[in-house]
Amino acid sequence: MNTAARNAWHTIRRCVASERVRLLSHFTRRMDERGETWPDVLAVLDAPAAVRPDGADEWGRARRIISGEAADGLPLGMVCVIGRDDAGDLTVFITLFWEAPGSKPTEGAT
Repeated sequence: MNTAARNAWHTIRRCVASERVRLLSHFTRRMDERGETWPDVLAVLDAPAAVRPDGADEWGRARRIISGEAADGLPLGMVCVIGRDDAGDLTVFITLFWEAPGSKPTEGAT
């Protein structure tokens, strides 16, 4: 994992540990549709296979795709952004999706 990816991953994990997260309704809807749970998300965050850039959101915040194996063993990916407010860093979870088996991370992911 390169330095930028590692820094983003550490920030996201700190935000989760301190409950500085927002789950968009789209993210929770996708979790429900796919039968995934918060422990599945945490399993990916604990040991991601890749953390890669995914452009920027409409407010110019860098988007990241984090992928790995969910607690249920399925390959899972999620898109999130790291924002900042008066209280500090905040991670916003945008969407969640199943990764195609055997898919390879894009350049800069590792």
